[in-house]
Amino acid sequence: MEQTIEERPAKFGLVGFILGIASLVVVLIQLSAFFEPQEKSSGTVIGEIAVEIKQSAARALAGEPAPQPTPPPRNYRQFITFSALCVAGIAVVLGGIGLYRNEPHRLSYLAVGIGVSALVMHYVFWLAILICGIALLVSIIGNLDSILG
Repeated sequence: MEQTIEERPAKFGLVGFILGIASLVVVLIQLSAFFEPQEKSSGTVIGEIAVEIKQSAARALAGEPAPQPTPPPRNYRQFITFSALCVAGIAVVLGGIGLYRNEPHRLSYLAVGIGVSALVMHYVFWLAILICGIALLVSIIGNLDSILG
């Protein structure tokens, strides 16, 4: 007698694994974009404000109407981060469904692990930034007498 074991393909685990990898990559790209240099220096901003004041005064003396303000460019960074974190949550849920359905466990475990790691990485990064900011403020306040004196 032959015993045949019917193995189910890892549908949920595979989809969860792919979504987990995608969310992890997006979170890593978002975190690396945090350290991009600022677009304009304070001197440039002050110069632009001075030019706008000069042009506004010239228009007011000539009696011309003020131009319509230009809307700021859209920033999709928060939406992309939120979407990546939602996809990581979906990857965890799909990995759990794969484990519940007794699919091959390796992909389901990876889907849960990578999804959780994307979520944890995002929040641990911001926690580290917060701790560094507090340490910086404490050191500035501690050395305030030598800075002012």
